[in-house]
Amino acid sequence: MKNKHILVLNLLFEEHLKDSFDCRIAEAFEPIEVTYDTVHLENIDKIKDFTSYTHLLLSGSTESATAENNWYQDLDCIIADFISQEKSILGICFGHQFLIRHILGKDHVRKSQTPEIGWTEINLSDNRILNGIDSLKSAVFHYDEVFDLDSRFEITADSKRCGIHGFQVKGKSIWGVQFHPDFMYRDIDAFVSEVAEKETDFEEIHCAEAVSPDEFKKNDLIFKNWIEIS
Repeated sequence: MKNKHILVLNLLFEEHLKDSFDCRIAEAFEPIEVTYDTVHLENIDKIKDFTSYTHLLLSGSTESATAENNWYQDLDCIIADFISQEKSILGICFGHQFLIRHILGKDHVRKSQTPEIGWTEINLSDNRILNGIDSLKSAVFHYDEVFDLDSRFEITADSKRCGIHGFQVKGKSIWGVQFHPDFMYRDIDAFVSEVAEKETDFEEIHCAEAVSPDEFKKNDLIFKNWIEIS
């Protein structure tokens, strides 16, 4: 799309997660024909000029938005620049949580009593970023969640275990989604198996709804809509 230039921040440490995210963004953006640059976490402090960018995409991360890290200050500065210039932002999982942390404060992100790992159905509201999606199933990988959003926010999605799976800042081109449209479909079951090997209470947090490749393909529309409408 002409005049659209996306800054994609890949905030993942683990190489296999980082690579899956990069491949998925390439897959989702290819039919949109949009220009984008991906910056990995180790280079986040080197980004100094955001002038050419119209959109900011924030990935998930295995770090927690309830904690503190030395690179969070760099991320805050980038988000602040995009918000001050009224540019469009989409945060995914950790990115979704960090946007709320940035706007409302750290006390609006918490450890979830009902984490979600696997596949689940996402309940949707009528929001432009969800145009053309009548029903949605997506991947979920989170132990934290956002809560107690004020009247500045529209809740756009939820699930059985998570009350805020999506939001938009009302009147602003700022969205977040807790679920994951951003990993390659072929990789997600392997990621779930990794968690199963580590978690003693895996069955309690496992979301086991079957999702076909065609169903997951609907997640592509989130990226397309976001870029088209903002």
